[in-house]
Amino acid sequence: MQAHGGRRSMTASNQPASLLPPAAQGGAAAPLAVAVALQDVPASELTEQALQRLSSAGRRFAALAGLLPDQARRAARAADTAARALGPEALVSQPLLGLPVTVKEGLKVAGAPWMMGAARHRDRIASQDGTVVQRLRSAGAVITGVGSMAEMALWPETVNRITGRALHPLDPTRTPGGSSGGDAALVAAGAVSVAVGTDGGGSVRIPAAYCGLYAHKPTAGMVPLTGHVPLDRGPDTAAAPLARFFAPGPMCHDAADLWPMLSVMTGPDGIHPDMEAPLPSSLPWPTPAQLEGRSVFVLPAPSITGSERTDLAQIAAVERAASLLETAGARLQTVRTDLLQGAFWIWMGTLRCAADVTMEQLVGDGCRLPLLSQSFRHLTGRGEHTTAALLLAWSGRLDPTGPRLWRRWRDQGQALSSELADMLAGNALLLCPPVPGPAPHHGHAFRHPFNIGATAVFNVLGNPATIAPVLLGPEGLPRAVQIVAGPGADHLAVSAALALARTEIFPGNRKLP
Repeated sequence: MQAHGGRRSMTASNQPASLLPPAAQGGAAAPLAVAVALQDVPASELTEQALQRLSSAGRRFAALAGLLPDQARRAARAADTAARALGPEALVSQPLLGLPVTVKEGLKVAGAPWMMGAARHRDRIASQDGTVVQRLRSAGAVITGVGSMAEMALWPETVNRITGRALHPLDPTRTPGGSSGGDAALVAAGAVSVAVGTDGGGSVRIPAAYCGLYAHKPTAGMVPLTGHVPLDRGPDTAAAPLARFFAPGPMCHDAADLWPMLSVMTGPDGIHPDMEAPLPSSLPWPTPAQLEGRSVFVLPAPSITGSERTDLAQIAAVERAASLLETAGARLQTVRTDLLQGAFWIWMGTLRCAADVTMEQLVGDGCRLPLLSQSFRHLTGRGEHTTAALLLAWSGRLDPTGPRLWRRWRDQGQALSSELADMLAGNALLLCPPVPGPAPHHGHAFRHPFNIGATAVFNVLGNPATIAPVLLGPEGLPRAVQIVAGPGADHLAVSAALALARTEIFPGNRKLP
């Protein structure tokens, strides 16, 4: 495109930068939203395509808890109207203009199922939006559906008594992860390019790693959880103190969507307590150039108590990512292999000390369950809980440990937090595996529940962590790297993901069959 005798500079979405407001030129707007604002593609067309793909993929992979055609079409028409009236300037107030997204079913979307994957809430419909959903709508996003989730968001595989067992788009004998696995499967299958889940122990990062997506768990206190357990009943309930360890986060095909999504989700809402983390607007825009001269600590095969050993392809993924970041200007350093040794127990101990709530109460949504009768009904095929939920509830009731043990693990977590603070001082990064290997076969988590340790520990420590796909293993399934930054340095973790994305080390077409 010519202008004044010369070629205009082009953005990542191959659009003339001079037509865009400065913020959009800097990456504040999602690339697809730029195309909508420039009227290169109508939001209504994008939405119809997304609705069709969601309907198909949702059935095929048991990944969709609800389709929202009427409200999605209304939002798309509004986006097209804004694009016609304002053009690129619409991106100033609506940086996600016309972008079709799905949202984890537990995150309270007005007019959509709000069941938390629990049969007891099978017919419950949300009457209002949760905070993050409100912000997505205000930013111009088009909420097209809600993804399936693990019952009460308490298991790393997505299965419940309403939508069934979610399937991995590359191999239906395997799980897409959990608890936000439905949305990850929908993004991986190409139904939408962006989704929002919640992460309390890896529930965004684990599905993203298994499905070959980019994802980000923000710094604690950056994004409010309002509308999702344990804040769905307000900040004064017994479980509410756990909310500081949970965070909504984006899962995306394209690393360029991470920061625009995160930017519109952040900030206090007057409900979620202790929202004191720095906002993206106060941080530098993520760019690969920010890695120049940064120290990157590399931990390819952490020794984590109870976890499976890291497989060779996963080790290779971390090492390859480290090499590519070194090429981008980072300085690599080694770290002791037992740094995260107590990761799972630190996570569990910190949660147990933060609130006087048992697993049974979390499964029962605050209530004591009739476990004997529910277990019998489950064995006869008439139960309302999944096997995982019942096991968790029984573990809570029969837990022989006392507060002294949990305090010991919490204190070890505080010691680890101090060590990491020293390590990541000066805006350094840590690279490690998010999981030991590829997406496992269904039921694997019953045998290896400690495999979540490498992600869960950073929930209670408060560090931001980004997932970036790196390579395909010998069985053809993705391996990813987890990029951990110091609290408040979310932009650096996302910068590293952008640097890895630019290398095109993952297949150019990330849409799975």
